[in-house]
Amino acid sequence: MAKIGQFVNDPKLGAYCTITLDSGDKILVNHDKGSLKGGRLTIESSKLMGLRSERIFTCNLDDPQGQAALSGLTRDAQPGSSEATPLGALVDYVKECRSLAEVREKCGALPPGAR
Repeated sequence: MAKIGQFVNDPKLGAYCTITLDSGDKILVNHDKGSLKGGRLTIESSKLMGLRSERIFTCNLDDPQGQAALSGLTRDAQPGSSEATPLGALVDYVKECRSLAEVREKCGALPPGAR
């Protein structure tokens, strides 16, 4: 099972969480927020000791497709829980993935416009 790091909130940058997959790959799940529910959700894989990254997933929460994706991600979340937030919902969605290929596949199942 993936190892989930701490959720870090930065008032200027947003929030993020690092996940180490079973394969040893690390991904960074980020909510670059302009508002509580808006902004952009991304997943990037770390390359070369964190100096380079590859974007695996992006979702603009300020457009209708992004709102639809967020609605699906938070559908079963308890109000007030971390899973009810955009970052927590996306971390919860990919936490069972064991490799970058599984993360890509799972994120590819989200609505168009949320990739």
